[in-house]
Amino acid sequence: MKTHLRYLTRVGFIGLILISVCLGCSGVGQKLDKWQTSVSESVKDTFNFGDSDDEKRKNTDVYFIHTSRWQWETLEIVADWYTGDSRNWRKLAEINPKIDPQKVAAGSEIFIPVNLLETRKALPKNYAAGYCRECYRHTVRWPGESMSLIARWYTGSSRNWRKLAKANPRINPNRIKKGNVILIPAKLLKTKEPLPQKLAARYTENYFAHTVKRDGEKMAVIANWYTGNAANWKVIAKANPKLDPDHLVAGNEIYIPSQILKTRQPIPEAPSASNTEAPDNEPAAVDHEATSDEDEEIKIFGPKQFPKS
Repeated sequence: MKTHLRYLTRVGFIGLILISVCLGCSGVGQKLDKWQTSVSESVKDTFNFGDSDDEKRKNTDVYFIHTSRWQWETLEIVADWYTGDSRNWRKLAEINPKIDPQKVAAGSEIFIPVNLLETRKALPKNYAAGYCRECYRHTVRWPGESMSLIARWYTGSSRNWRKLAKANPRINPNRIKKGNVILIPAKLLKTKEPLPQKLAARYTENYFAHTVKRDGEKMAVIANWYTGNAANWKVIAKANPKLDPDHLVAGNEIYIPSQILKTRQPIPEAPSASNTEAPDNEPAAVDHEATSDEDEEIKIFGPKQFPKS
């Protein structure tokens, strides 16, 4: 009997301990919940996330208002300029839920907490050029350039065009234009060698190249035949920067810029190395006027915006 009572006492004591522990855990949990609620309310009171836009406008001690003006603006750029830390774009996104973080519409009001501000000076028009200081900057120059071609050249994969498009929200990836500056994140960059005209020209309708038939061909002779002027060898050499114009070898592919091209007919006979005159038979002219490389206006980049790698 005594043994049985001792057993019941022990079981009851253990049960009380367990109940106490559970109650204690429950109390701790409730305290944590209350603490989280308190912190959440404190944050909301600080930034007034729940306030309407009208209330935010009135509360000038808490918010600074930036009105967007430039088509390239994003919350990341706005945060970088006004707060000194682009990572604050997430806080701005919470405070401005109606704003698209990747493309802020012109005229939009962006509320920025005063306690995050480092400057009240207006976001300058040229700030995008200095944004992403570690990025490589490629300036679009040639017909045939596309976002995927730029991605393939600089990053090693044309599929990275989506990442470049994300890094350049102000640029339409389907219709880039001459003069556009494409930012390429350093973590994607494989080469800083500029995209050559010859590569871009492959994706234009007027692309033409001469294949060297034998060692020792002279670029002046090639220029004289295809352009009607031996002096154009300098323009051709510039368009083929990886080739040595004084040491051409069989198999070299020499791109002839369309703006100086007079004929697409191949040279009928390989002239002597010393001859820079055109062959006796005159080549048939191509059906366009020759213009200088500097005067050519790039009207459309295509026809393939996303060529396969």
